[in-house]
Amino acid sequence: MSSPITINALIKQTGRLLAIPRVVGEVLKLLDDPKSRQSAIAELLAQDPALVAIVLRLANSPAFASSRTVDSMEQATMLLGRDHLRRLVIAGAVTQASDRLPAQNLLPLEVFWHHSAYCAVIARLLADAEAPALSGTVFLGGLLHDLGQLVLFSQEPEAAHHAFLRSLSEPQALTPQAAERAELGFDHAELGGMLAEHWGLPDSLCACLRFHHDPLRAPATFRVPVILVHLANTGAHLAELDSRDWDDAPPIDPAIWSEVRIRPEGFLELLDKAQYQVLAVEALRNPSLN
Repeated sequence: MSSPITINALIKQTGRLLAIPRVVGEVLKLLDDPKSRQSAIAELLAQDPALVAIVLRLANSPAFASSRTVDSMEQATMLLGRDHLRRLVIAGAVTQASDRLPAQNLLPLEVFWHHSAYCAVIARLLADAEAPALSGTVFLGGLLHDLGQLVLFSQEPEAAHHAFLRSLSEPQALTPQAAERAELGFDHAELGGMLAEHWGLPDSLCACLRFHHDPLRAPATFRVPVILVHLANTGAHLAELDSRDWDDAPPIDPAIWSEVRIRPEGFLELLDKAQYQVLAVEALRNPSLN
């Protein structure tokens, strides 16, 4: 029997497979340089037309759409600002990279992105009510929160499936994350957070991925966005089942509610609104859904 893979080895292996295009790193440097010209950013991004297409679809999505249609990268920079454009480029690059993962049946991309789209939309709706300035951050955090799970099922399918079955057989004793840790020595949230760090993504985004199942352990600086993604994950499970029964989704620690102004009743009301928006977000990857 082969030795279980370490998280560092998996990060290294996945980092090569899901390498972020060179142009993305260069664009992010330009976005961080206040003296750089919008035209230079647009020209650099034009080297990756597939990325531009994803970024523009994101720019016109429910999370970022302005009062005008965004139809060029220069316009995206001007209308949305550099912070939003940075998030769009990151989301586009990771979305594009995920398509290079080996095909597998345990967590098909369509299922993964359906849940992720719900989580992104609900996180953004929660931010609108709780902290509007965090809307872009938590939308992206919701979209990518389970990236580590997708990597696990793609790269270590046998161990990931065994952990999944183990959590189903011992639901009172083991959460899915605890089952992953028992099987592999780490869980998908830790893997996703470390992968985000490996790519040099913003600290707030790394925290959303790393702590989305355990938000009260998140650094105080990032606790609110992590909590919003955590809540959105539970909401996504409920919305996908068209359920409003808390028992149908991952539990929320009662202490979480004391950290935010949102109340459980208001949270459930947001789910109806999310169901109207999720198709537009799913179309980010598949324009034929429009």
